[in-house]
Amino acid sequence: MATRASKYVTLGQWNLIIFVTLCLSLHPGFVLKRDEGGFSNYGIHIKTAIPYTLTYVGCVFFTLRASNVMPVIGRESRVLVALLRSYALICFLLLVSTYGYSVNTPLKDLHGVVGLIAMVFDPVASIWLYVRVKNFNWDRTWFGAELVGLVLGVLDFFKVVHVLFAAQAVIAIGFGFLLVHATHQIETAEAVAS
Repeated sequence: MATRASKYVTLGQWNLIIFVTLCLSLHPGFVLKRDEGGFSNYGIHIKTAIPYTLTYVGCVFFTLRASNVMPVIGRESRVLVALLRSYALICFLLLVSTYGYSVNTPLKDLHGVVGLIAMVFDPVASIWLYVRVKNFNWDRTWFGAELVGLVLGVLDFFKVVHVLFAAQAVIAIGFGFLLVHATHQIETAEAVAS
């Protein structure tokens, strides 16, 4: 049975999946090409700007809602609430830094820094999440996906291969599943303890 906070986290992750898929279906060429770009390409084009915006607005809303309903009793729930709020902030910064990144170099660099923070935050946060839920085989799979995504991101960063969107997608999927499961586990444990 889902808990209140895990329901909101789940809604946030479903929101991401639905609107990323909508962006891909509207214009797959932005990211699915030989010299692959990142998901932010969808935020600067009229055709995909609205679903791109809804991707992050929904994720931020539901993640913050989860952080607000999470019962904070012990250390793990306090850390999880901080993690949820940090994740929401990073998603918000990704969204607002997207709109101007094609205007000039400083804005492009700012968006690149925010993107780099996001690419590092998810795998690092996943280590903490994984330690909380590592007793399930699927969690090992999602944590492994995080590591694969991180390797792809590093390879893209150093321009070995151009797979930014693939790295972003793999990291987001692994992180999303771990976040949902860990939120449920921690919230359930806190409810039992109280």
